[in-house]
Amino acid sequence: MAPSTYLSFLLTISMIFISHAISPTPAPAPAPAPAPTPSPKLYQNVCKEPGQKDFEQRCLKLIESYPQITLIEDYLTFSRSFLKIVAIDKAIKSQQVVREITEKYPSSEPIRECFDDYSTMVVEVKGALGEDPEMIGLAVKYASDALDMCERRLANEKIVNTSSIATLNHEMELCTDIVVIAAGHL
Repeated sequence: MAPSTYLSFLLTISMIFISHAISPTPAPAPAPAPAPTPSPKLYQNVCKEPGQKDFEQRCLKLIESYPQITLIEDYLTFSRSFLKIVAIDKAIKSQQVVREITEKYPSSEPIRECFDDYSTMVVEVKGALGEDPEMIGLAVKYASDALDMCERRLANEKIVNTSSIATLNHEMELCTDIVVIAAGHL
């Protein structure tokens, strides 16, 4: 073999070694990213906002019994839907119960006055539905104030057991608080 053939052969082999030496080696595949934690849904944020475990549990239990509300992703739709689907219905039913108690105990002034407070509460909750977004929370706050007034009046009733009305007040306060919290984001 001629020296030029050896030289060509050595040059070829050198080129093969060099090309392998500078060829990039595949980098190890990155570790898979951890699965994203699903962000809380809007209703869960509403229930957690006050930072009270009892409120949160009661709020979640109430809202989760209305699956169509749990899917809502904006505060205005949530506020109006909660009013339409839950709060107005509960307000009217509560008012009816208080009316029946008033008829059963017509001589109880605190209970009669509490019925008037419930009438105000129903008007305010219904009225909140037609309000501008910025005013929904205020209208529902007025409803909540009527419930507070009823609660104070019941403290003056010494003869009749008013625990059933107090329970209604507690349930309706939950409804009004939920709307006030959600409307606070409008």
